[in-house]
Amino acid sequence: MSSSQALIVPFDPSAPSQAVAGVLPLQLWSLTPSGDKAPKAGTTATFYNTPAGKTTTISSVGDGFAAKASEVKRELVRKSVGAAVKELKAFDGVKEVVVDAELDPHAAAGRRRSTRATPSPRKDKIAFAPVEASAEWDRGVVYAQSQNLARTLAEYPANMITPTAFTERVRREFEGIANVEIVVRDEAWAAEKGMNVFLSVTHGTSEPAKFLEIIYKGAADKTAAPLAFVGKGITFDSGGISLKPGAGMKLMRGDMGGAAAVVSAALAIAKLQLPINLVVTTPLTENMPGPSATKPGDMWTP
Repeated sequence: MSSSQALIVPFDPSAPSQAVAGVLPLQLWSLTPSGDKAPKAGTTATFYNTPAGKTTTISSVGDGFAAKASEVKRELVRKSVGAAVKELKAFDGVKEVVVDAELDPHAAAGRRRSTRATPSPRKDKIAFAPVEASAEWDRGVVYAQSQNLARTLAEYPANMITPTAFTERVRREFEGIANVEIVVRDEAWAAEKGMNVFLSVTHGTSEPAKFLEIIYKGAADKTAAPLAFVGKGITFDSGGISLKPGAGMKLMRGDMGGAAAVVSAALAIAKLQLPINLVVTTPLTENMPGPSATKPGDMWTP
């Protein structure tokens, strides 16, 4: 039976960590069935009541870890920790996980989490923390949160991430972050600006279009020219009158992947309070084949 507290130890067979008291990875691994070769990255083994009152999952980073390039090492640590997290999630009793982040705190914090579109049946959430706190772990958490937001937005069904729902989610994500202003424009504003090509895409859908702006002023000079991110935000793209083939149509919920990417990048920049000014713009609408949908060859002028 698993404990409510668990440990994750990334395991380098050639230089096993000794950062966690009461856990000797090499000794524990020798207790598992194994061949002559070092375990592949992401191979896990879980030990109960080790140390006393805790569950420990050891996860390999593979053979020859020390000789690999830094970016390769970082990805191997992510893979190792991610595999251990996946294994521990199978135990409903686990509520707190402490991670040995010695090999790379940033990568260990950036474990991949679920991006499922519907709520998990598991009601309890797992709290993660490093064995030893560090700024790099905290930075890695921000990276992971932002990456997972992008994945989540892109994977949600189109009826759950409409243009309106997208902007509401963004407001919640940026709430309380300093130096950020969120502006949501409506169709009347777009018409005033002569954005007729954008508005023409909205003609076949009953969902109101939105134009989202994220303004972040983190530079010492708030008037300095900002970096600009622009992301395509077609929350569902049926093709309109030029209807796309039915096979794979459901994947068109991801046609707002550009908007998801730039919004999530902005979230990381703002949370880290990077010393830049940034403006993000994302036009958001559905492209559907309604009776007023734009037709191939139609012309629009400002």
